Amino acid sequence: MPIDIDECVAEILDIGHCILPGHFPRTALEECRQAFELLLQDVATRIPEGNRGPNRWAIGLPFAPPFYHSAFFNDDTVIEIVSRILGEDMHISYYGTDTPVQGSEYQHVHADLPFLFKEEPAHRHPPALLSVRFTFVDMTPENGPFEVAERTQHLPRTETLGRANAGKISLKPLLLKAGDVLISDPRTIHRGTPNRTSTARPFAVIVHNRHWYNISRERLEANEDTPMLTEAFYRTLSQREQELLRKVSRTPSDSPLSP
Repeated sequence: MPIDIDECVAEILDIGHCILPGHFPRTALEECRQAFELLLQDVATRIPEGNRGPNRWAIGLPFAPPFYHSAFFNDDTVIEIVSRILGEDMHISYYGTDTPVQGSEYQHVHADLPFLFKEEPAHRHPPALLSVRFTFVDMTPENGPFEVAERTQHLPRTETLGRANAGKISLKPLLLKAGDVLISDPRTIHRGTPNRTSTARPFAVIVHNRHWYNISRERLEANEDTPMLTEAFYRTLSQREQELLRKVSRTPSDSPLSP
């Protein structure tokens, strides 16, 4: 079914997200899933308590194989939707995952972005960045689906979080399938839920920023010894991919950190 770009853009600006069903190739996602199992084992050994609550980890992924696939980063439809909102000169700032395993808990309801204007927290403005999210495995009610409260991106943050954590604002679970793409405004309040199964549920995010907005990162979260992006791999990418990744910290090919 053809994707209506205008409708997707309008949906993001209205409810805070849109979903592209079955959009990313499952073969690439399965390759990521298999590689991620080993990475998660290493991180869970080093940080057994979790870094996003019990048995839940935020883990940065490198812009490199086996986690980097041009199908995720250079997709015409995704880029068209995101650039309609953020502008043609947007850039990618981060690639990472949220992963609960058995024994995880409900997260507190939260938003992922601080106020753009701290002196005017109620100031209404378009998003400064968008998240392109996708899961390596199907989400089910049992394995910790992502929950979101639609149309909360413009509401007063403190009051809205208080009402949501008190159960006065309903959150909707998004039962995404592997291959579905969720493009969302990270100001929309949301939370992770418990994974009650024996299988990890990795949920990846690629963060796209307006050209003037940047939160610099020099190391990958929970994966600090891995280069974010090497100069050698960067040079193999298409011109558009290089432009999107232009602000990511690159490791020289002769660095000890470079593979």
